[in-house]
Amino acid sequence: MEKVYISGPITGYDMDERRAAFSRAAEYIIRKGGQPVNPLELGYDPGHMDYAAHMGTDIAALLRCDTVMFLPGWQNSDGCTPELAAAKIYHKWIVFYEDYESEK
Repeated sequence: MEKVYISGPITGYDMDERRAAFSRAAEYIIRKGGQPVNPLELGYDPGHMDYAAHMGTDIAALLRCDTVMFLPGWQNSDGCTPELAAAKIYHKWIVFYEDYESEK
């Protein structure tokens, strides 16, 4: 089963909205037969880990995936930029899924 890392803006956003957006993306991936890897389920805790530690965990998870799916707003995210660079360096399949909600 193809593993798909979900990349999208998190920092500076309402966390309830982000959880909902990442959850919808995960549901979409499952419907398409993939296995989602949601960075919000990798121990994201801004009160106990610094940003660099979160990014390290996220990049490590991304490297174990076949595909990286970028959610709307990724262009405005400091975290998505290194995730895109890692995906390119390691020849991951890259999907810019700007309107995944229309697929419901």
